[in-house]
Amino acid sequence: FAKMEVTCSAPQMFTEPHRRGTPLPLNPLVEENRSRANVPNHLLESKVYAKLKSNSLIQAEPAEVHFSGFELDKDYLKMLKLINISSEVMNIHIIPTQTKHFQTSYTKKYRLIPGLAYTVKVQFCPDEWRYFYDCIRVHCKGEENLLIPVHAYPVIDDLHIPPHIDLPAIPLGQSHAIPLRCSCPIDFEFQVFVIQPSEAFSIHPLIGVIPACGEVNIMVTFTPVQYETSQVTIQIVVSQFNTKPFLCTITGSSAPYLGIRYVN
Repeated sequence: FAKMEVTCSAPQMFTEPHRRGTPLPLNPLVEENRSRANVPNHLLESKVYAKLKSNSLIQAEPAEVHFSGFELDKDYLKMLKLINISSEVMNIHIIPTQTKHFQTSYTKKYRLIPGLAYTVKVQFCPDEWRYFYDCIRVHCKGEENLLIPVHAYPVIDDLHIPPHIDLPAIPLGQSHAIPLRCSCPIDFEFQVFVIQPSEAFSIHPLIGVIPACGEVNIMVTFTPVQYETSQVTIQIVVSQFNTKPFLCTITGSSAPYLGIRYVN
């Protein structure tokens, strides 16, 4: 595998999840670089590229390129600007992406004047369901060289977890389901953390897999020991790249004679 100048932030690896099928790998899969014989470049071999976002000469907008969600064999395009933020006219060297799923193109300028930018087109075409990584490198004379990471990854578009759930008035011991749906043809692992616990609630499962093109339920059971209003806050983490945890506060209240009312 080719050496990367920065470490990709991978999704959290869960411990011994209950698996169905083959879940999406949580560790980044880094593709072999194209043959260096086809892209000879001493700047690629001899320089270190570790600076992110900007230095005193060039600023990258955005600092990282993300292709969030995709369909197989479909072309996607993102734009990257490399802006001259200095007061000097300069010449920079752009080393494009190196793996076959990403293509980089731009119009070469002999000199880049202050305030102007290179507009770099980054194209992506996936042929399998997995995480892809590459990067664009920018060599600046006498400065720390820039690294612009390029990520592409599948996501669950139809995962909707409300921030608040008010349980209906139901007899004690009945359960409420929080559905986790996935329209992608791959599995995603998930884990539930109880942030604000309550003895009146039980949550299960706390770890599992959202099946490919399927659904799994997180069951919330409300069993208070007295007639009162209680709440629990949970955090749901899904193993897709660059994801943010979902916070959900669940509120339940109990009252006398609910069981009789439901029987009647």
